Amino acid sequence: MKHFRKIWDKEKHDWIHAHKDMNRQDAYELFCKAFPEADVTKTAFFNERSRIGVKQRQTHHFSRKPKELYAEQIKKGYVRIKIAQPSVWISKAKWVYMETHPWEDFSERSNYVFLDGNNRNFSPENVERVPLKIMGVFNLIGGCEYGNPEVTKLRILQAKLKVAQLDVGEKLNLIGRNGNSGRFFIEEHRAKGRAYAARPEVKERQAKNARERMRRLKVENSAKYRAILDYNNEQRKLKRGNK
Repeated sequence: MKHFRKIWDKEKHDWIHAHKDMNRQDAYELFCKAFPEADVTKTAFFNERSRIGVKQRQTHHFSRKPKELYAEQIKKGYVRIKIAQPSVWISKAKWVYMETHPWEDFSERSNYVFLDGNNRNFSPENVERVPLKIMGVFNLIGGCEYGNPEVTKLRILQAKLKVAQLDVGEKLNLIGRNGNSGRFFIEEHRAKGRAYAARPEVKERQAKNARERMRRLKVENSAKYRAILDYNNEQRKLKRGNK
């Protein structure tokens, strides 16, 4: 039967406490020289230091002084500004808009865009608030037009109108939803689908794919192939009879 080998005693603990300010790697190497008979692994030595309350010395290579109020920084290509201590930062575009429109209600989640597309132009007349719920539509119709703020303003109005129409359509059960493209008018979506299917190149591609499917089916499942032919012949007879 293997007996437990007692390693730690008061002498070794006193030694560890006496060298507690050392880096734990250096302390381990020195410990092995002082007590070669202990034959302690590095992990066991580190665990014992922790168990008796000796923690690794923390080394700080630098200390960061807090930024002053209204300091600026760049994050992901956009300018942010510090508006409160100790560390409250917001988009500078948002700050400019809120400072120049104090009467507005800011409870609605919004983005703050640059009308001329230049995200370094913080002139109050160049920053516009766009509700988050219309951002998807706004981006789909082009978003900000670089160097042309009037076009950007027009697109914001178009996006607001489109979202308002979708809201009304949803109340009237005229709206469908798609996980990728969001809401759409069902009839408008169907009309686009019919127009697409009526294009000559689309018809030709669909007919080619259908012929290829039937060719494979004839080889792989002749019974199903024959059943489809019989069904199609019946439908053609019915159509001729109804004329």
